[in-house]
Amino acid sequence: MLLYFTVLILCGCINGARWTAEKANAWYAEQPWYFGANFVPSTSVNEIDMWQTFDTATMERELGWAKDINMNIMRVFLHVLFYQQDAQAYYKQMDDFLTIADRFHIKIAFVLFDECWRPEPKLGPQPDPIPGQHNSQWVRCPGQESLLDQTKWPFLKQYTTDILSRFSNDSRIIFWDLYNEPQCSQQVPIVLPLLREIYSAALTANPQQPLTFGILPEPLNASLSVFELESSDIITFHNYQPLADLMEQVAGLRKFNRPLICTEYMARPVGSTFHINTLFFHQEKIGAINWGLVAGKTQTYFPWGSPENASTPLVWFHDIFNASGKPFSPYEVQFFKDLDGSITTISTSVTPTSTSVTPTSTSVTPTSTSVSPISTSNIILIDMLLLFFCLFIF
Repeated sequence: MLLYFTVLILCGCINGARWTAEKANAWYAEQPWYFGANFVPSTSVNEIDMWQTFDTATMERELGWAKDINMNIMRVFLHVLFYQQDAQAYYKQMDDFLTIADRFHIKIAFVLFDECWRPEPKLGPQPDPIPGQHNSQWVRCPGQESLLDQTKWPFLKQYTTDILSRFSNDSRIIFWDLYNEPQCSQQVPIVLPLLREIYSAALTANPQQPLTFGILPEPLNASLSVFELESSDIITFHNYQPLADLMEQVAGLRKFNRPLICTEYMARPVGSTFHINTLFFHQEKIGAINWGLVAGKTQTYFPWGSPENASTPLVWFHDIFNASGKPFSPYEVQFFKDLDGSITTISTSVTPTSTSVTPTSTSVTPTSTSVSPISTSNIILIDMLLLFFCLFIF
């Protein structure tokens, strides 16, 4: 019996192939503080559009803007349909994209699957964005049909193994995010068995990079959270709430004694802001990857649930730059440039007001980025005034 379990561990058939906490923490100790964004070019409406059009000029321009504000990591969504169409061609595209990012000294975290937004992805020309709607044409991976048809799961496992094996020793990739927000489609009893299969396939590839599933702010004893926490080499999580809520989530995750990276955050009108939340991440050496770099066809500067034909909000929900490279806030850009250590740390006693509001429908043109450095106290004051402004005006 002992020999049987030893063989299982060596072949990666059970969770014995997961990194130990000691290995994960030793790996993280050698890393810089990671600061970046979820990336899709502004000219693409979703992840299929990104890989199908493969607009390298836009990629280079926008990754250059990221480098200019000290970003060193991007989280990027893949899609199984391209592997299904022509695996070798897709490997070549992935390699080309990694080469572009590497020129700007930016590491990549690839996401293999996603359970958010539209359920039936298709190759070919993608629909135009619905005016005024947040992320109106984003698609799931693999999609509802493949999720429900378990005869297709072996192919999804092969995709996982092949992608991770092909790039298993590529230092340009910092970690693999196996499945984005599996609970998003509200069918965890169906998705969780697929996650187990995908995780098994990922272990078979035995990549040098850590594996992870993103944790949402929900009870950590829920069946999905238990699986994600027991399977992840490093713990990644999402949080779009004000600092107090973020600190509570982090305190719970710290108990697992593994490196932490927040792979989605920053929703200005809700109270998740760069000036406060990012400063906390920086102080705690928690990697910080916000949603949205350049406002474009995904329209994530609109809030969740924005109606069709909504006007451009005064306070952007996500995103940093517009398509011409002007920032939503020059103060944010200065803050990013000060994150090299010259900015002081935030007191953990700071608790922003937690308020959910709907931004106004007034168009705004970002101003010049020529500003003087600002102190931490002024940064916090700016964010607090923004929250009160949203609360009492809108």
